[in-house]
Amino acid sequence: MKKQATSKSMMKFTTILYATALTGMVVLVNACNKNCEQTRPATTGQAATAKTASAPVTQTAQGNNDISVVTVAAIRKSGDGKTTEIMFNEKAELFNVTDAAIIASLQNALDKGTPVKVTVNPWTATVLAANSATREEAARYTGRHIVYSPTTAHSIDLATMNDNDINNNVPEMAMINTTTSGLTDVIPDMATAQLIFDYITHQCCALPGPYAVDYCISFQYCEDGCYARAHKMCWILNNDYHYATHKIFSFANAGHDELCVKGEKWGGCCVNWWYHVAPLVNIKTPSGTKAYVFDPAMFDQPVLLATWLHAQQNPACVPGGDVPHVSMINIQPTSSYSPSSGSGFTFDTDPTYSSTDATLTSYAPRITCP
Repeated sequence: MKKQATSKSMMKFTTILYATALTGMVVLVNACNKNCEQTRPATTGQAATAKTASAPVTQTAQGNNDISVVTVAAIRKSGDGKTTEIMFNEKAELFNVTDAAIIASLQNALDKGTPVKVTVNPWTATVLAANSATREEAARYTGRHIVYSPTTAHSIDLATMNDNDINNNVPEMAMINTTTSGLTDVIPDMATAQLIFDYITHQCCALPGPYAVDYCISFQYCEDGCYARAHKMCWILNNDYHYATHKIFSFANAGHDELCVKGEKWGGCCVNWWYHVAPLVNIKTPSGTKAYVFDPAMFDQPVLLATWLHAQQNPACVPGGDVPHVSMINIQPTSSYSPSSGSGFTFDTDPTYSSTDATLTSYAPRITCP
């Protein structure tokens, strides 16, 4: 998610970060806690099991580079032709790289379909190094269960489509949740949906806890991790509230398209993705049942599917000649975790939540706009 110079300040020195940490936490808590209720809807009959521990303490600190094993989804030139852009399946952020040796290494990994160990700076959206993964590091990519769903993918153009058609007539909604039986397809009213949304939002890592889930959810860090946040939110909706879910994936994987979002809740900086994902639910409204998205990283309430998509085309956050445009969407069962190719047709899974929990742990201490 490349930042425009006017949107992102340079990273502060560690001493400055520590000096301003208390102020930043107050701002984040207010944002996370806006309009939040700490209680669940009385109709669920479920009692929260509060964890006494706060956020895990062994995480990657704000400002540090990330080192991880990933697979390359696609490589392309930016709209102005000046930068090579890299898409990783395991990271929603769109990265750039100028070093020819790094580009060659990533291209080789893409051509062979092999994982690669990369070092990235998420705040400058740059790839700093790329090396072959060891046999042990690559082992998790063998024998993966892949969800193949080309028929549920749809090209989309929000400029020409009617928002009501998007919100009302989503044909794949009949596929609602294929992983858990005994779930209710439709949340009965907006009041119930808002209470659930507020409960989920209150698990934000910017709050001090205690949390009612095993790992706090990193809503305050929008640069990456949407796949882990969505997986955890669906688990709560399915298991604590017994409502069915889809996942809605949005992609910017055509031409020079890019998902461009302004982090209004977290300081107003720009974030840029090549894909994004969040839970999709049915909510009964006075004008009928409609498709709504739960995304506390972007909003303070459930929002209509069209609203969620439009928010990813912010013209104020367009870098490098690219275009703020959602290329396609793919409505997936809850089991789909992250893309496994740049096509947006195939998806990796995380049935044990090991990747989910590792990501939430790593991103717990971070913020979107340093």
